[in-house]
Amino acid sequence: MTIACDYAAVFELDVRPRRNALRRAAALAVWTGLFLVRPKLALAIWREARGA
Repeated sequence: MTIACDYAAVFELDVRPRRNALRRAAALAVWTGLFLVRPKLALAIWREARGA
């Protein structure tokens, strides 16, 4: 008898939220650093990313 499991249900759902949080934290850290060094450029990038 074999037991089959859905890979996404077992592994992906547990791992991805933490990875997404780490990526967001890293992106925020980079953006904050850029804002401290070149605030006008950081704000321009922020506006363009938001589509404003």
